[in-house]
Amino acid sequence: MNEISQQVRDAILAARAGDYIQRQADEDAEEAAQGRIVGLLNGWRNAMADRDGAMARNDGSDLRLDELRVPKLAINRRSSETRDHPPEHVTAPEQADHAIGTYHNLMMGLDAMVVDDDRAGIKLHLTSEYVIVRALIEAATTALWILGPDDSDTRVERALRLRHDELMYSKNLAKNYARYSHALNGDEYRAQEKYVAGQVSDLKTLTADAGLDFARVIAKLSPSTIAAEGGVYVPELGGAMTYWYWSTASSLAHGEPSNTRTLSDMKLIGVDHRNAPIAHVEPSATSILQHLEAAHALITKAHQLWNERARA
Repeated sequence: MNEISQQVRDAILAARAGDYIQRQADEDAEEAAQGRIVGLLNGWRNAMADRDGAMARNDGSDLRLDELRVPKLAINRRSSETRDHPPEHVTAPEQADHAIGTYHNLMMGLDAMVVDDDRAGIKLHLTSEYVIVRALIEAATTALWILGPDDSDTRVERALRLRHDELMYSKNLAKNYARYSHALNGDEYRAQEKYVAGQVSDLKTLTADAGLDFARVIAKLSPSTIAAEGGVYVPELGGAMTYWYWSTASSLAHGEPSNTRTLSDMKLIGVDHRNAPIAHVEPSATSILQHLEAAHALITKAHQLWNERARA
């Protein structure tokens, strides 16, 4: 190393080592964000205390009428492959209730991971919170995607479409596992393939009974579509910002380095052989709070819509 390079290195370290070279907010704002995260999680914990089981829907309500449009399929009308396995998770209330329940189950994990035992402080991590936040947004927007439309046709169609997407995922999972284990011609995969085909056949019957177009039910679906289309029911977020929060949380959940740095704080700890700064990347309470507040706004609207749709 030449003398000039050493001087540059020493100057950088002397002037900035230990200082933040990037922060999402100043120290006071970061401290305030930590307090707001504690408040949000404590508020959630108090609101959800002692709540359990499926949420109610009254006779004559929108959700009850949606449910009645997709009645249990009699055994003599089922596929030969599904005689012992009637269609499940095919109604709007089932799908929305499951999504909302999933959200709160995930919140239990986030609460246990982040909040201190005395519930006065928190311990944040670099990417772990975003793994859960991504799933929170997916669960909340799934409920909104089902509950949001005012017309029964769209709610019923979306519930059936979501179930079809789940079945296609299970088929692809089995197919890929069989491929990687060199068992595509094995009995287990063939049995799963027949089972999924039978379930899809039953979905087609249910779709016809509900007076809907099966071509729309089998249209491809993705978490990004649900995030964007579900987010439109929360005006302060909208579809685009909901998608942004979902996408950035997904990026950090996967450990993608660029967004991990972009949404975190960085403190200078040294320089490399090119005299480029080396930083310690730290979690930003402000960034985590913004994502968590977005998820909270989504589930709050989902509960509101459930209550409205469940009243007679």
